[in-house]
Amino acid sequence: MLPVLATPRLMLRPATGGDVEALWQMLILPEVRRYLCDDNILPRATVAGLVDEASGLHGRGLGLWVAEQAGAVAGLVALKPVADVLTALIPALAGEVEPTVALLPRHWGQGLAGEALAGVLAHGFATLGLARIAAICDVPNTASRRMLERAGFRRTGEHPGLKYRLHAWMLEAAS
Repeated sequence: MLPVLATPRLMLRPATGGDVEALWQMLILPEVRRYLCDDNILPRATVAGLVDEASGLHGRGLGLWVAEQAGAVAGLVALKPVADVLTALIPALAGEVEPTVALLPRHWGQGLAGEALAGVLAHGFATLGLARIAAICDVPNTASRRMLERAGFRRTGEHPGLKYRLHAWMLEAAS
């Protein structure tokens, strides 16, 4: 089972089928899907499939967490293998693990995304013993770029993407 992770202001709990509706409602918001979903409206069944797929990663300590603040859904955070669609664009990322963070817009600008990211990075390095964690973000997504920089990620290149050009990032485990 995927562990519950706690940060100073968030509880990150494993996503379940009961979370699909709340996650889907967040992911269809234009401001959320702009970069995360390349502005595509994901069908509810696709979000359900993502939750199911993530549960299959639990044995490896990877998956999808619901970020809650004061008992209410604030967003999601994931630590999972880099998606095939991205490794087709950036072959050097094949076999790497990447985080994903998405928050409801009312939680933006409070440092919660960086806090959620720090929670899964600590899990990846301290608990799972990962040597490095990759990240990918759309070039125009300045908020994510700044978050990755604050977390210590180093940009490794720029690549063509599906909608926007992509920046690839890498964070090495502390020695």
